[in-house]
Amino acid sequence: MSGVSSAALDSIHEADASIVELENTEKIKGPLQRWWFVSKGRLCSGCRLAGAALGKTYSMQPTNRNALWLGILQVVGRRLLAMSVFVAVLAVLMVPLQNSVGIETFNFGAMSFDWETSPRDSLVPFDPSLSNYNVLLDGHAHTTVSDGRLSPEQLVDYSIAQGCNAVIVTDHNTVRGGLRAEQYAKTRYPGEFVVIPGMEYSNCRIHMNFININATVKVGNREFPSDEDMQLAINRVHELGGLVIVNHIPWSNRTLERLGTPRLLNHPSIESLIRWGVDGFEIINQATFDLPTFQHVRARNSSAGRPLILMTGSDVHKPNTAFAWTVLRAKTLSKDAIMEEIRGARTSFLFDPTGNRAKTIPAYSSRYLALAPLVELADYFGTFYDRYSGQYSFHGTHCQRDIVDFHGLSVGCFVLYLIAGALLFELVYQVLGLVANFAKERIRRRGVTVGQA
Repeated sequence: MSGVSSAALDSIHEADASIVELENTEKIKGPLQRWWFVSKGRLCSGCRLAGAALGKTYSMQPTNRNALWLGILQVVGRRLLAMSVFVAVLAVLMVPLQNSVGIETFNFGAMSFDWETSPRDSLVPFDPSLSNYNVLLDGHAHTTVSDGRLSPEQLVDYSIAQGCNAVIVTDHNTVRGGLRAEQYAKTRYPGEFVVIPGMEYSNCRIHMNFININATVKVGNREFPSDEDMQLAINRVHELGGLVIVNHIPWSNRTLERLGTPRLLNHPSIESLIRWGVDGFEIINQATFDLPTFQHVRARNSSAGRPLILMTGSDVHKPNTAFAWTVLRAKTLSKDAIMEEIRGARTSFLFDPTGNRAKTIPAYSSRYLALAPLVELADYFGTFYDRYSGQYSFHGTHCQRDIVDFHGLSVGCFVLYLIAGALLFELVYQVLGLVANFAKERIRRRGVTVGQA
């Protein structure tokens, strides 16, 4: 054996022979003592072999019992090292998986919507003068063309199921989803459902819906636009025949606690936006009623001047509860007739803070289920740190700098748990070995007794 002297090997063989010799003497009485002695001898054989490689000799004498523990520690150390390397490699592979995108939990693409709610049965418009409305409009919706989970075609079917007969499709920074949904509605529901194409102008300063446009608006700095850039974008929308609606101001100005900044940085004031020429405000987004903006617009509309539009939007990204519907009275169920009422600021809304009840539950994605064991394992390693990335700019970056907090206590305790696990494994392994040796000894003695009989 490489690295082991012949004298050391001789000492090992002599020690093993002494064990066998002592087994047959009267110093070992009964099967239990025999089992214990043999197990100790076998346990220490690894110690003697390790000692031989180092040029040392270990025996079972009381003066050398430390060698037994040294051998055990060596075995545990090797196993602990192997476990540590395995866990480190696993963490390197799993943490990127946790931060990856594209692993969708549910299979939204397979969903269909063959039900329909009727909000007019239980809700009345905020403005009683529009109680004879004939259009229920969702003024803010997303598709898979940007970050939604429903295709443009599915979104049309979903909007019908939620009680709407019109929807404004506003994918982030593109009109492609709206144009596609419009074409589907014209083919599938002619004269029954209206799609108004648009886009949500999204960046690190503001989100605004550009509605009733057929071309994507790209002007100025797209990630952090200046005041002049935003005014240019508003003017361009008006040139295309569209309207500009400022979206979800409470969401935009809400403070991201760990980062200590608003979600959108340096959001323009309502007065600045009116001065720049916006046409209206989204005063209900999902279940949030923006009361301060609503009061501001109502007060301004009661005085002389250009009236501002009040809009609501589900901001749907995936099937969910519906809370609000924009309502209006159009001459016909057509895009032009609906836009005429919106331009005239003749809109009101239905609002139910409880929301309706979802009628369709998506099935789990087979890809997610296949990767779930790895994803959940990746989430475990994610407990060692927190990463705060801030608000996504919708231009491939984030609006705030990343902050990463490492949890030293969690890492330290994990190391201790790893050591405890290695020791527990070794203990269980040795106990099982002792039990096996005891069983073998009982079988051997029973065989000897039968042979003598």
